[in-house]
Amino acid sequence: MRSSPVAARTLAVVLPLIASLVAVAPAHALQQQPPRPDTVRRDSLSQPLAPVTVTTSRAAGVTGGASAVVVRLSELRSSPAPTLDQALRETPFVLVRQNSRGEMELSVRGSDSRQAAVLYNGVPLTLGWDHRADPSVLPLTGAENLVIVRGLGSVLNGPNSLGGTIEISQRAQGTSAPSGQWWAAGGVDQTSAVVASLGGGHRFDNVFGGAVTAQAGVSVRDRDGVRVTSSANDDTARDGLRTNSDLRHGDLFGALRWSNAQGRGVGLTVSAFDAERGVPPEEHITGPRYWRYPYNSRAIAALSLNSGTFNTPFGVGTIDIGAGYNAGRLKIETYGDRRYQTVTAEELGDERTSSVRALVGHSLPRGATIKASFTAADVRYTETLSPAAGVDYRQKMSSTAAELDIPLGDATRVSGGVAFDRTSTPETGGRTPGQPPFDATGWRAGVSHQLSNSVRLHASASERSRFPALRELYSGAQNRFLANPLLKPETLLGFEAGVTAERALGESTRFSMQAIGFRHNLDDAITRITLPAPDRRFQRINRDRIESSGAELLGGLTFGSDLLRAVTLTGDATLQSISIVNTTVAGDPQRHAENNPERRGSIELGVPVPLSVRAYATARFTGVQYCLNPDSGTEQTLGKQARTDVAAERSFGIGGRGAARTLRALLSLDNVANSTVYDQCGLPQPGRTLRLMFTLR
Repeated sequence: MRSSPVAARTLAVVLPLIASLVAVAPAHALQQQPPRPDTVRRDSLSQPLAPVTVTTSRAAGVTGGASAVVVRLSELRSSPAPTLDQALRETPFVLVRQNSRGEMELSVRGSDSRQAAVLYNGVPLTLGWDHRADPSVLPLTGAENLVIVRGLGSVLNGPNSLGGTIEISQRAQGTSAPSGQWWAAGGVDQTSAVVASLGGGHRFDNVFGGAVTAQAGVSVRDRDGVRVTSSANDDTARDGLRTNSDLRHGDLFGALRWSNAQGRGVGLTVSAFDAERGVPPEEHITGPRYWRYPYNSRAIAALSLNSGTFNTPFGVGTIDIGAGYNAGRLKIETYGDRRYQTVTAEELGDERTSSVRALVGHSLPRGATIKASFTAADVRYTETLSPAAGVDYRQKMSSTAAELDIPLGDATRVSGGVAFDRTSTPETGGRTPGQPPFDATGWRAGVSHQLSNSVRLHASASERSRFPALRELYSGAQNRFLANPLLKPETLLGFEAGVTAERALGESTRFSMQAIGFRHNLDDAITRITLPAPDRRFQRINRDRIESSGAELLGGLTFGSDLLRAVTLTGDATLQSISIVNTTVAGDPQRHAENNPERRGSIELGVPVPLSVRAYATARFTGVQYCLNPDSGTEQTLGKQARTDVAAERSFGIGGRGAARTLRALLSLDNVANSTVYDQCGLPQPGRTLRLMFTLR
């Protein structure tokens, strides 16, 4: 483990930045404008996602008959430069938890972490060796919004997109950014990491009949460990820091885009990060992983070409073409015990994923539109388990889809689409037999109806399959898993219906809400089992049908016409029932969904206090969940848990019309009661943490 001098060196960089920010802040508060409505550009012919504001940092909306949440990253309180997992922990309906590999996993509506797609400027980060992205190392530097669609909002997003999408939206996708815009930020995040971020951009007008937007930024994060509570049973914790939980992480991004008033454009976005980190050991079993990542790096490039609208003999059309490259390298070191001194095994991974997507849209009579897309991805991975030589794996996937959107009068829209997906694994690391090629069809239908100016109804149904990842099929994970090349795709049938509303309750009170009912049936679910003694390794098999149904509730109340001085009350809840039906083994005992609580929610109160400060108190609740204990091969119960955070923030105006005009200061005490709250069995969240952060924009 690294020692405190590393953090001290980082503080030496960050503290002067913070001091300089404080020095320029005047004593008067900035009179901010109310937040503008967000729109999400799906493509040139699509309808905008028109969300209802629930808080100043998130809004509820509907797209294609599926529910969505839009999150403004600049208003989050978890970090001055958050990674994706930190942003999602502040977001309703998305379950974020750490696993035994040190990664963060995502779940929506009881889904597995491989069923939700993560897109970065159109590049599918979840198509790769493992078909999931680790959000704990995915930076959001330079990003503006997160668009989270629960359920299948479109069949045009490519293969393996069935349980929802999380789209990272970059500022450089438009040309409306103020000329000379820049930002600087520093402080401590919710994991006790010291964070610093710096970036900016400029718009150049009258360039080849359009405008060029250029942006760049860099962020660094450094921590010696995560705060841990005494009841977490971490016997080797030092100075109150969780064993082997240190981190050093740096990222940078750059974006360049030209576009004109007709919508034509070309853009390139690149992002890269490098991380060194430890993996905290599980505290509930006798043989946890003793792992470290000496390096975990990734580079992402996204190229986009947009034709804008053009006339045809039949109406108006658009063509959008995108290409992506996602390359990552990692090294895992395995140690003999909790002292992390003797390396007993090494694993190296080298991943390269290339993707391309073409989207064609055309207008139809009476305001209807038709869209068609083709998406292809080529995943290559080299796995090296030292001292053996590296072996190569390859997976090819494609998806062809079409979607129709039709208005029925002024208040109702219906949409529907079909997709044909295909996969093959031409390189299997020498394992035989390999998985045979598979294809699958998918479909979606949705309807939304504007019942009044303040109430919107929606419903959707969909079915789509997910192909197993190379890692699920062929990897032994340092002999902890027995490979299963004969895994079949799993298929999700989903339904949802809901209402989104916003209305005034008197002159100075506003109410907003979204209520959703859903049902998901997952057939041929890929499940982890423990093999009988003396093997005791894990294996993934198609064994179950997982049925989940429930409700998602999101609401907010604002008391006061001045948003800076108003009292706000917001809350969200996920209530679901998850049943696992064993379809292959007669008489198998009833099991619960692993690491997937059926009750979750949060409530937050925001109040104005003297000196133009806003104070917040947030309580989060997680219900009972279960895990499979590899020592006993039986389920282990994790009781319900709760934690409370408090924070105070103030924004200062620094005058003039310069590129950065607002200084935001935040003081927060996370996990006030120092409660032991677990992501999953044996992996506790941070204990009580006091932190301070500043952002200058």
